[in-house]
Amino acid sequence: MERKTRIEKDSLGVMEVPISKYWGAQTQRSLSNFNIGNELVSLDLIKAVAAVKWAAASANEKCGKLDKKRANLIRTVSEEIISGKLNEHFPTHAYQAGSGTQTNMNVNEVIAHRANELARIHHFVHPNDHCNMSQSTNDVYPTAMNICALKLINKKLLPHINELIESLKKLEKKGEHIVKMGRTHIQDALPITFGEEVSGWRFSLENNVNMIKETEQYFYSINMGGTAVGTGFEAPKNYDKYCCDFLNKILKTNKFVVTKNKYHGTWSKDNFVYAHGAIKAMAANLFKIAQDVRFLASGPRSGFGEITIPANEPGSSIMPGKTNPTQCEGMAMICGQVMGHDTTISFLASQGNFELNTFGTVLMQNFIQSVTLFSDMIKSFNERCVSGIEINVDKMDYYVHHSLMLVTALAEHIGYEKSSEIAKYAYKNKLTLKQAAHKLKYIKDKDFNKFVNPNKMV
Repeated sequence: MERKTRIEKDSLGVMEVPISKYWGAQTQRSLSNFNIGNELVSLDLIKAVAAVKWAAASANEKCGKLDKKRANLIRTVSEEIISGKLNEHFPTHAYQAGSGTQTNMNVNEVIAHRANELARIHHFVHPNDHCNMSQSTNDVYPTAMNICALKLINKKLLPHINELIESLKKLEKKGEHIVKMGRTHIQDALPITFGEEVSGWRFSLENNVNMIKETEQYFYSINMGGTAVGTGFEAPKNYDKYCCDFLNKILKTNKFVVTKNKYHGTWSKDNFVYAHGAIKAMAANLFKIAQDVRFLASGPRSGFGEITIPANEPGSSIMPGKTNPTQCEGMAMICGQVMGHDTTISFLASQGNFELNTFGTVLMQNFIQSVTLFSDMIKSFNERCVSGIEINVDKMDYYVHHSLMLVTALAEHIGYEKSSEIAKYAYKNKLTLKQAAHKLKYIKDKDFNKFVNPNKMV
């Protein structure tokens, strides 16, 4: 019978591991000890750890601590992980020890096993002695968290939000000369162009992009070389600087620098609180925008009906022909989830004790979920809703010419009190403003026409 498992050993003893997998005893233990939920560690985070291993091996080689052959093997396997070739060998659950030890050791074990396979020498590369040389989970994992956050923000979130901004710019241009009623307190207010209304949406998201970008600088400061508690025990001289140099090389940037204080870099997660706060600010704006779109598209005959959004699917199992603003609802729900994640991240970041925060894995999972869910929802909201918005000009025009708040234009000519009386009289007697003004004889018809011009009020 073909053998299905092999024996792997760690400091606690031996474990049976599937023979086709590259992980070792510690990873296998984690599958039993942390069999929690269905969510696995994000492959983006795994690839970030692999980038750290690539840089650490190169730094150790430059410091004369690791021989060239082992360094090359570690780099080769790290590159395989980064390219996605070894995805099946990372089974650890997202909810695990708060420091991320299981994730770090999973990567160490896979690198070692695959490296030995390439070298055709049993036990030539050791997961701790070589793959984790001059390192601790406590500097590897925080650094990988930072790398992963930067990738998710720049490769997923910002591109999709910028695409949405471009769609809003087009809608803004389309509505730049279309006058409609503004609303405050959900009541009639002064006229505004639809383009001006959309410009507020667009500008708010541009602000959010700037806020998020501003937070990125705090992810480029890393604590590599701090090892277990920030002292740098067992890390050779200049190792930390070399790690940054090689991280910049593998990640094609020049921004990674050694943190000014490795103790803070080891235990603090304030950069995640700060960055996620900016993401939450965008959630607040997008929630508002989605609600605006939902209400403006309400109807089609019993609501505002000022815009029409794409009909993506039937909206009712009982009412034929009904369609619903499901993309707006989806966006609102995801924004609510992001706000919930923000509370979790803020709380967990506050729970660092002494030299380490032991809640990093759950904090990171919440951050990853926020950015991933948000990115996907923004893309969907743009493609299936915003980019297909049609303007109902006749409905906007109807509301403008039946609004009582146009009376504001008379206030500087006949005073606030008389203008208010005209509005109340028109409402009570179901008249237009012009008819009410004529009845009350507070202003001549020709002057009313001159002063009450919605196009001149925007």
